[in-house]
Amino acid sequence: MEWVEINNLFRLIFLILMIGSIVVSAVLLSTFKRGDVINGFTLGITSVLAIAVSGVTLIIMGYVADETGGSGDAISTYLFLGIVGLSLVNGGIYAKKRR
Repeated sequence: MEWVEINNLFRLIFLILMIGSIVVSAVLLSTFKRGDVINGFTLGITSVLAIAVSGVTLIIMGYVADETGGSGDAISTYLFLGIVGLSLVNGGIYAKKRR
């Protein structure tokens, strides 16, 4: 039972990072001048940190699942892949709008 509670806390980290990546995408796709809000450095740092934090969180979830006798969580894996995908898409959007 405690694995479910721990799993929900870890999933919250993934959801916060996913929402942050979606907000960055919305800002990049908006019509106002994006140069004032997000530049390449900010986008790069945000993307790298989101991928790093979600990757470490996924690894820690694996360790905790192994120690508590729980099983892996497919939803968290999909959220991790979504964060990686959104980070790559954000870089593509920025590069396309920069031209």
